[in-house]
Amino acid sequence: MKREQLLWLLTAAAGARPLLEYQQGTKFDYPGLRFDYDRKFHITMFNDLHLADGGVLPYRPDADDKTIGVMNAVLNSEPNTDLVILNGDLISCEWVAPEDANKHIDKIMQPLLDRQLPWGTTFGNHDYSKTCNVRLMSEHQWDVGNANGRQLTWTTSSVTGDYNQVGSSNYYIPIYDSAGGGNPNLKMIIWLFDSKGGRKYQPQGEDESIADWVDERVISWFRLTRDQLNQDHGKTIPSIAFVHIPPHVTEAFQRKGGRTSTQEPGLNEEVISHQGNVCDPSGHNCDYAGKDIPFMEALVETEGLMAVFSGHDHKVDWCMKWSATKPVPNNQPAKGNGMHFCFGRHTGYGGYSDYARGGRHIVIEEDKLGQSVLETWIRLEDGTISGKVTLNATFGYDQYPAVKKTKTTGSIGDISDSGVSVENKPDTTTTTDNQTKAEGQADAQA
Repeated sequence: MKREQLLWLLTAAAGARPLLEYQQGTKFDYPGLRFDYDRKFHITMFNDLHLADGGVLPYRPDADDKTIGVMNAVLNSEPNTDLVILNGDLISCEWVAPEDANKHIDKIMQPLLDRQLPWGTTFGNHDYSKTCNVRLMSEHQWDVGNANGRQLTWTTSSVTGDYNQVGSSNYYIPIYDSAGGGNPNLKMIIWLFDSKGGRKYQPQGEDESIADWVDERVISWFRLTRDQLNQDHGKTIPSIAFVHIPPHVTEAFQRKGGRTSTQEPGLNEEVISHQGNVCDPSGHNCDYAGKDIPFMEALVETEGLMAVFSGHDHKVDWCMKWSATKPVPNNQPAKGNGMHFCFGRHTGYGGYSDYARGGRHIVIEEDKLGQSVLETWIRLEDGTISGKVTLNATFGYDQYPAVKKTKTTGSIGDISDSGVSVENKPDTTTTTDNQTKAEGQADAQA
């Protein structure tokens, strides 16, 4: 078995502490990490690395090296990182031969292995291709990251079935308290979901598209596992989640003009491409068909879910609140539960967009879990911070500085996964009348 009954975890010396010492004598069916000595847990998220992008490499042959440089620069600027999340589109696999995929995975893992940093992966639509087998890519991460009696990666698949249907990166990571000892208390769950998309793995076959939403069998697994964890521990376990392609509610919120440059600071330079579309057999001519509604319903019903983090849209990196009191038009369900959605910064020098690269950093304090509060920002390649916000009851009403839209030199590939380019789109400045912090508090109580 890959993970059951592991006796100990070796994690970064400066990061999250292991649950158990070797041969301490207590077995855990599902090992995890714990809050650090300062009672905080730090996560750095990278998304859309797009290694081996054949559309970019002829013009920027050092793109992959520069992408790994972004990872190193961000991690050097965030030395307290306890866990790294690779949130999809690790490789532009449509350009990669079957035998070469894991070579690129090795490049991505190296900054994490060098620092002995734990990590988890979700796969994105560009990881799924007719020449890349994401199940093998997942197993390779497990074999390398968990060699020599250590566990550094949780990347796995907890939902059985054809991975073209259920995906290959649906699992959770338990986070325990900072108190120490052999029987730590479960404090938080990190859920990871596979939104799929892309193409079926069949190197000698047709170029056949895959659905771009979280499968209903995964949703059933999520509900059963979530409810069992809460029952076993006699309480609601706070949680956060990661999925590469965002659900439709994010685009509905953007389209209605709900996002502003000072209440939800960040890049807003393209129309959001989301889950739940039905396309023709070639994967084109897509229309929204509501296929992600079951996933959104499962998120809304999950008590204690603080935030969901996505990538996919390279020119968007803001956060939003899915209000329990203010419906989002043209979305089902219209009302949320006060949870937040956040996009990451495009990490890779492959893929479209030439806004400054970076990663999203997330800080959760153990003592604030009951208040559903966390802090997050974009750490750019040059070490600066962009779009720092506190996700709490009044987020969406609080005011923050608008972000600078810094670019690297030489624009490459400005067409998004949605096929829409809005490179020169001005930042949204819509405001809503009578928005007060009291309304924000109502969200927290709803």
